[in-house]
Amino acid sequence: MAAKVRKDAKGRYWVIVHHNGRRKKKYAGRDKQRATELAEKIWANVVLGDLGIGGEEEQAVPFKPFAESWLRSEVSLPAELGMERALAPNTVRSRTQSVRLHLAPFFEEIDIRSIRVADIQRLYERCLEKKKRAAKKPGEGEGAEKPISRRSIEIILGTLRLILAHAQAQDLVASNVLDAWKAVRGRRRGAGLQPVEQERVLTSQELTHLLGTARQHLPAVYPLVLFLADTGCRIGEALALRWIDVNLKTGVVRIERSVDHSGRVGPTKTRRARAVELSTRLSEVFTRLRPEIHPDDALVFPSEAGGFVESGNFRRRGFGRLVKKAFEGAKQLTPHCLRHTWASLHLARGTNLKWVQETGGWTSAKMLLDVYGHHIPTETRGFADALSDPIPAPKTHSGGPYTAPDTEKRNEKIVVNAPRVAYKLKKPGADGRIRTADLLITNQLLYQLSYVGPKKRVRARSLCVALFGGRWPYIFIFKLRRRTQCAKI
Repeated sequence: MAAKVRKDAKGRYWVIVHHNGRRKKKYAGRDKQRATELAEKIWANVVLGDLGIGGEEEQAVPFKPFAESWLRSEVSLPAELGMERALAPNTVRSRTQSVRLHLAPFFEEIDIRSIRVADIQRLYERCLEKKKRAAKKPGEGEGAEKPISRRSIEIILGTLRLILAHAQAQDLVASNVLDAWKAVRGRRRGAGLQPVEQERVLTSQELTHLLGTARQHLPAVYPLVLFLADTGCRIGEALALRWIDVNLKTGVVRIERSVDHSGRVGPTKTRRARAVELSTRLSEVFTRLRPEIHPDDALVFPSEAGGFVESGNFRRRGFGRLVKKAFEGAKQLTPHCLRHTWASLHLARGTNLKWVQETGGWTSAKMLLDVYGHHIPTETRGFADALSDPIPAPKTHSGGPYTAPDTEKRNEKIVVNAPRVAYKLKKPGADGRIRTADLLITNQLLYQLSYVGPKKRVRARSLCVALFGGRWPYIFIFKLRRRTQCAKI
């Protein structure tokens, strides 16, 4: 019996051989011609007495070189060239750290085709053990392993999933093992967006104290700290700000670029420009700080050499010294904590949610609420009688109040307040006429009013004013009657 080529539901070809009661199966990729050639080679070996499927010996594909090659071609290089849809600098850094600090040391030279579900589980357990071991010994110093958060574990596994998907696209593996591992574990709640911790948010008094300390003891960093505190911008957006983006007449700055930790300039995190209002105190500081003559590319917060300030250097030497001076080591803060503080204080004081989202540059109001929603003041009592309160009467086009009659009593007597007139609708076909006497009048009420005689002139006008808020239906009926040569009013 010859070797057979079979195609599964996902478009993959397999070579299947039955010989002496034994059945073997080998993945042959997605090319039918290649699968057919491989089947012929396998059957030729079977005829010669060799059932070892894989006619020619396949070379191993070590995980570490393959992962580093993927990292270079799919992550780092597109970001360096500024290609469209390239990953953000922080994402590139997280992918790089996942490969070099966790995945490559764990798998090392293991053949990527031999990775199984058990290997993924061992990687996951190792990440959890690192987190637990660091939690038991928080004061070991430099030798202690850094704890791995749930979000970091998800990033590590997500990076591994992309590497295996790249291998699957090159027909090295038949399926993504990480997907099978997730299916075995069942559905689990991911880390997702977590509310910001209270320790990373300053109160209004603490923020005032921090700014006062910066103005008095560290005047060199005070303008940048004040800008971060009053606008909620990211540190990369603030360091990339230029004087050409600042309009002191309107009190608005335009945020349209960002600089990463390595000095590369690119778009903002959301890849969308936005306008940010300046506070009064920030406008005064910018007015004193702005030079009279400056080139278009002059930075608002330059370094001593005139270039971009390195964000890590500012975090350690500038902002770190300020926090230590202001709080005497009682708080551990980063410049991004000023962004958390800005959003939290605005929401706590009832600032418009859409304004906070657009000014701060968040993708959506939902993301803003997921992270900072717990700072919004809420009331837990006093809403039980909300549905029992009367609904205000709607306004008509003339501005006067009007309450529609009950639909169940539409054909009964209608009583209006101004003027106090009672009118009872007649039955269709009254006065010897039929309903289709005038096809232009399709409403029952207008039909009845079209036959009002001279003695009922005042009553008809009053009814139109009371029901419709004006005399326009009465005038409309009068024109129809003239067109159809009805009796004059």
